[in-house]
Amino acid sequence: MLKAVIADDEPIIIKGLKKLIPWEAMGVQIVGEAWTGSGLLQQIEEHQPDLVITDISMPDGSGIDVIKEIEKRDLRTRVIFISAYQEFSYAKDALAYGAVEYLVKPIDKGLLIDAVNKALLLLREHHEEQSSKHKLAVYEQKDRTTQIEELLDRLLEGDIRGHEATRKLQELSLQVSRELLVTVMAVSFVKQEDDGRWGDHENRLVMFAITNVIEEMLQQQAGGFVMRKHDSLCVIVNHSDGQWMQALAEDIVKQIYYYLKIHISIGNGCPVHQLEQLRTSYMSAIDALKNQYFTGKQSVIPWTFNLHHHPVTERKLKERVAALFQAMLIRDDVRLNDELEELFLMIAATSQGSKEIAVTTCFAMIRELIEEINGISMAMQELEQEQQMWLLEMQQIHNFDELKHYVAGRVRELADKLLFMGKEGQQLKQVKDYIEQHFNENITLESMAAMLYMNPYYFSSFFKKHTHVNFKHYITDIRMKHAVKLLLHTDLLVYEIAERVGYNNPRHFSDMFKKQFGKLPQEYKAHK
Repeated sequence: MLKAVIADDEPIIIKGLKKLIPWEAMGVQIVGEAWTGSGLLQQIEEHQPDLVITDISMPDGSGIDVIKEIEKRDLRTRVIFISAYQEFSYAKDALAYGAVEYLVKPIDKGLLIDAVNKALLLLREHHEEQSSKHKLAVYEQKDRTTQIEELLDRLLEGDIRGHEATRKLQELSLQVSRELLVTVMAVSFVKQEDDGRWGDHENRLVMFAITNVIEEMLQQQAGGFVMRKHDSLCVIVNHSDGQWMQALAEDIVKQIYYYLKIHISIGNGCPVHQLEQLRTSYMSAIDALKNQYFTGKQSVIPWTFNLHHHPVTERKLKERVAALFQAMLIRDDVRLNDELEELFLMIAATSQGSKEIAVTTCFAMIRELIEEINGISMAMQELEQEQQMWLLEMQQIHNFDELKHYVAGRVRELADKLLFMGKEGQQLKQVKDYIEQHFNENITLESMAAMLYMNPYYFSSFFKKHTHVNFKHYITDIRMKHAVKLLLHTDLLVYEIAERVGYNNPRHFSDMFKKQFGKLPQEYKAHK
């Protein structure tokens, strides 16, 4: 609805004009009234009306003064003058300054309606003209942007010469210096784990949002251009300082996550000095971005980054897997961790930035370990189906650090199975299960040895070899573990707890407890 202000030095005239015609039906809302010329100017300043109906002669400023001010401020406001005098000079001045109509009091209803309709028509024509100009400007800008993007895309693809591209860019009013220093960023985003599968529509929205944030940052910090290139974004920045580009890229990563909660990775290309070399910068950025699986989400990867300076031969990988298997056999956890870390370094070095190669190599390592285990007659055929599930899970992991954690867990599971799958492993499991169930009874080295048909000396050696603690200490550890539970979670007295965990002498129990935990049972409970 259009806004109107009515002004006259006689309030009764204003009241009559408001009732004379159906303003709302004509699409007009009366938003203000004035009784002086200065008051009318204040109403215009406050409401920015589309239409003003005013007496041409008022105290403190005439209607002619008001219309001059409207013209000076370049407002679109249309003015209809009314007057008690039918003087030609007044009408001539009013129309000269752009008044829509000049009406003489008493106001004829039909003439006022005609004048208002004339003003509304002029307002609509002005609006349509401005709208057309705006649309034309938008289309021209879109067409210009599209042409620039097409030229830059051709440069990135290497199918246009630099001097020809420079000439065409200058025709599009994009000044390109012959001393151009430019770096290309390649940007890709990481889908959130709980997002499921994104469709094309969601991908377009994400790309659009990321583009807007980057464009705004470039306007504030540097000249540049953002365009979509395949499944990623290409950012062309007129700057060649490596440290500055690294800082800009890191800032972009942070801002994208801050505003959109989306993880992105950026590959920074090598700086080039001519448009002909733009493709070189772009390709180096793409090569850098290939390593994002190994650098993790929200990473900025310079073009100098390279994971495979020292290729590793297949023979060396096999030797390292064999060393890992030996660590599993003797269950040396420190050595096992060291061997795993060394293997992961080798796998990263041979993967050439490829997630598929990294996953395949890790899975092949697990398969080889299982074959080694089968080679010493510890059949693990039941793991065949489980292995396929492992492979699927590995393929869904988003970065190499998570893959390392997952694979290390599976290797330790195999080490545990290896420990208990042989004859000695089964015997040890039998002993541990018995101790766990009968720790509160009188368990002796001799009784356990007899259960396995071993002599006590051999059993003691056997037990320590597999558990790395002697039998007596192992029994004590199990009993003390249960004693702590009873002490902290029941109201049993110390002598009652001693009996529950296999000690007939409460004093002896307390001494053993202090030796294990550094405090007597009562002191231990008081400090928890």
